[in-house]
Amino acid sequence: MSHRPARSAPLHRPRRRKIAASLGVVAASLMPLAAPAIERPAGCEFAPGVEWPELRTLESELTEIDADYVRRDGERLSASGNVQLFETGRRLDADFLEYDRASGTARTEGDTRLFDGDLLLHTQGGEYRLDAETGEFRQIDFLVQSVPARGSAARGVQHTSNRHDFEDAEYTTCPVGNDAWWLRTGNLELDRESGVGVARNATIHFKGVPIAYTPYINFPLDDRRKSGFLLPSAGTSSRTGVDVSTPWYWNIAPNYDATFTPRVMSDRGVMLGTEFRYLQPRHEGIADVRYLPSDREFGDDRHYIQWDHRTRITSNLNFRLDVADASDGDYFRDFGGADRYSGSTPYLRRRADLTWNQPAYRLRTRIEDYQIIDPDLSASGEPYQRLPQVTLEAGEYLGHGLSWDLDTELVRFDLDETRSDRPVGTRVDINPEVSWRYDSGGFFFSPSAGVRHTHYDLDRRGLDTGPESISRTVPRASIDTGLIFERPIADGRRLQTLEPRIFYGYVPYRDQDNIPIFDTGEADFSFDNLFSLDRFVGADRVGDTHQVTTALTTRIFDQQTGRERLSLSAGQIHYLADREVRRAPDAPALDASTSDLALEGRVRIGDAWDGRGSILYNVDRDETTLAAVSVGYSPHDRARINVGYRQREAGARSIDQTDVSVMWPVTERIDAIGRWNYSLQEERDLELLAGLQYRSCCYGIRVVARRAYSFDETYDNSIYFQLTLDGLARFDSGVDSLLREGIAGYDARY
Repeated sequence: MSHRPARSAPLHRPRRRKIAASLGVVAASLMPLAAPAIERPAGCEFAPGVEWPELRTLESELTEIDADYVRRDGERLSASGNVQLFETGRRLDADFLEYDRASGTARTEGDTRLFDGDLLLHTQGGEYRLDAETGEFRQIDFLVQSVPARGSAARGVQHTSNRHDFEDAEYTTCPVGNDAWWLRTGNLELDRESGVGVARNATIHFKGVPIAYTPYINFPLDDRRKSGFLLPSAGTSSRTGVDVSTPWYWNIAPNYDATFTPRVMSDRGVMLGTEFRYLQPRHEGIADVRYLPSDREFGDDRHYIQWDHRTRITSNLNFRLDVADASDGDYFRDFGGADRYSGSTPYLRRRADLTWNQPAYRLRTRIEDYQIIDPDLSASGEPYQRLPQVTLEAGEYLGHGLSWDLDTELVRFDLDETRSDRPVGTRVDINPEVSWRYDSGGFFFSPSAGVRHTHYDLDRRGLDTGPESISRTVPRASIDTGLIFERPIADGRRLQTLEPRIFYGYVPYRDQDNIPIFDTGEADFSFDNLFSLDRFVGADRVGDTHQVTTALTTRIFDQQTGRERLSLSAGQIHYLADREVRRAPDAPALDASTSDLALEGRVRIGDAWDGRGSILYNVDRDETTLAAVSVGYSPHDRARINVGYRQREAGARSIDQTDVSVMWPVTERIDAIGRWNYSLQEERDLELLAGLQYRSCCYGIRVVARRAYSFDETYDNSIYFQLTLDGLARFDSGVDSLLREGIAGYDARY
């Protein structure tokens, strides 16, 4: 076959598609290329040295062919030598090209590259149909920029511009030249339109060793959800033995999904967990069900159920249902926590709320019950049912510094008579307040006054012979005032404030010994309580007081950024009368003339050091009743050291603990992780945790050993393992949640 130099004149064919053949490079604008979606560590460029083909922007239905030699024979065009075929958004390079203008089919031989701005196919030839954007190729290597990912295949079929099937294929997200892991599969589908990759008859190889096989697996090509098996989690624990979970995710619809998780425990049996999530314009929720038949250790079935549902009935009316149920009190100790519940949970909360919201008020109706799961919980400690509870919170700013607030409650307290003979009854609580505030920027003055009226209708059961109808009315008044002084320091780079504050409060004494305790406890004292008249949490006790609080705060701010660098506060209450109201009627009056001295501070030194602390010091007894101090050092994202100490004198709840946690880089890719939580009071370790995490260019590994003291006075020893294959899936045994709870400031980056 003879060849001749190509001409630049456009050629036409019956389908009105334009073809331009030229010698050399035709000037054209370049199409932007997609940016990689996976953030990789430094030195992990995905495709170093790879020259991504440049694209051209052409008129619609125009095809351009550049080649050293072009020959035309009717509707057929042959090109060889540096062949480049351009259409808007894609490019085909080949050693040899035979193009049929009638059918729009391009056949290539030898080294061939097809690029669409994201996917680069490097093949040994095949056929490509320009109009349909379909084709078949052999001996393929491919790169996908948007994932990023790469792979190879013996044969490939392009069904649409964004959907490809590969046979005898390999797939990885590791950079070019890094073969840390491969997904080897008989059939691989990449659907960039739906953002899903699918592999059948697949084996995952890590460091050349097969670690998992599955007849079917799908994985993300972007951040959209999709159905399929998630990689299993594995671990071992002294409570469960070898523990393996294999979740399957079902993307039912854009607003519905479910996850089914069989959990195989060598010492317990097989548990099935099901989590269902739903989202509608007016309602949403999540249901979590876990069931273990015939626990080998426990000797009976075990289960846990939780349902959290929310409905927006109207724009102002909302309903929420939050219920939970567990088979027994040891469930969370044996199988781990569930959301807000842990191994020390004595009861589960069940509630239904109906809430009406308006700008000036909120009306809520609640029904609340509890499941007692701790058999050691005494009848006196069992919480009351609220059947129902109606609350109204209202307030409004009237202008000129004047505002009013109103808190009201109607609640019926009940208890199962077979479990307790404590009294039950109905309580009505009305708590209005009026306040005024003047604030000039450097001085503020805020008086307030209110009254609290509470009425009880009681059913006294058992041996309680007190009155069945009780009313209590208690007025109160307070004045809060303070000054703010400012001065520049450090050559004007910092601003220091000095803020003296005085708070006066008065609540007269009312005899409340005949009122039962439904839901009221004593508030923990802290710096914030210095400016509050409420010694109790709940309406069953209104603490009497006649007090003056003096406090002083100083702060240092960065003038340029406004960031607070230092805050130190100290304050104390001076009591002008004894406090006679107590939670227990037979408890003696509080006759101390002053409260504990409350100290609080926060500091930020540079961008690496931070610290905070709270101290309560009893001047009369010359002892510290509370000390909570923590210091953190974090020079960069991968490095964090936390040192903390907490001591509290609270009778049976007294604690005296140290807590040290560390995450620190050992090498550029390896971090050490550890935590030591120790009880000085009991002279025992509460938690020991040690591990390593390694981050490569396309995978991460974490191994953590943990020894934790349980509430049944035994130690639980466990090992947690996690392997993350970027862009594919994660083998996990709960490492992320464990480290987030144990190490302050920890960020699961890998």
